[in-house]
Amino acid sequence: MAIAPVWFISHGAPDLVLRDQPATRFLKQLRLEGVRGLVVISAHWFSRSEPQLNVEPNPALMYDFYGFPDPLYQIRWPARSPQWLQEAVSDQLLLAGLPATPVKRELDHGVWSPLSLMDPQSELPLVQLSIPAGFTPAQLWQLGEALQGLRAQGIAIVASGAITHNLRALGPDDSPVPRWASAFVHWLEQAMDEGDRAALEDYRARAPGAVESHPHDDHLRPLFVALGAAGDDRPTRLHQSWDYGSLYMGAYRFG
Repeated sequence: MAIAPVWFISHGAPDLVLRDQPATRFLKQLRLEGVRGLVVISAHWFSRSEPQLNVEPNPALMYDFYGFPDPLYQIRWPARSPQWLQEAVSDQLLLAGLPATPVKRELDHGVWSPLSLMDPQSELPLVQLSIPAGFTPAQLWQLGEALQGLRAQGIAIVASGAITHNLRALGPDDSPVPRWASAFVHWLEQAMDEGDRAALEDYRARAPGAVESHPHDDHLRPLFVALGAAGDDRPTRLHQSWDYGSLYMGAYRFG
């Protein structure tokens, strides 16, 4: 069985699924083929101190946003999370000394928004893993390393977040890209290409535009899980575009 890949997807604003944007068109043509299942890490699920695993077999959708058009709240997506996949992830984390607490919850939009475009019929089973709120980038990298063994079982890892995420800097689609945003993207992609783990883990001190791109780093944290799960695999950039002026919609595949 081929080693399953790791993806990092910038999921953008919740209404991305309703809009005709370059990132929307990209996600609609991106197919998650050749894998048995998915482990999904989203920027919208943080647990207190330890990883949590969503063991709801048929999770409904969480509309964890407000002020968007009514059709967004009418979207349904038939996700499924079978026991064999939940157990595979739980066992892998246990082997690494990172036991996950089972919980039952709905899927936040960081999961269903991009995946409903990529896999509209929900053909692939998935299980969602939380991000422990207190984990540093180094610890999140280690969490990703704990998931590496799943790839040999045909289980891919999908991390959903944002390469830049400053909600106060959003503007019309024709807004010029802020220099701090483009500088941060360039630095981050170069550091990933070079596999500079030390620099990436210390990005907030080393990267130009880091604080402006992430006043709060919740949306970048899934990237560190992806980097850990990727191991020695370098990223292939699958997509680049900007939305609302300063949201970089970069998407990457490792392996």
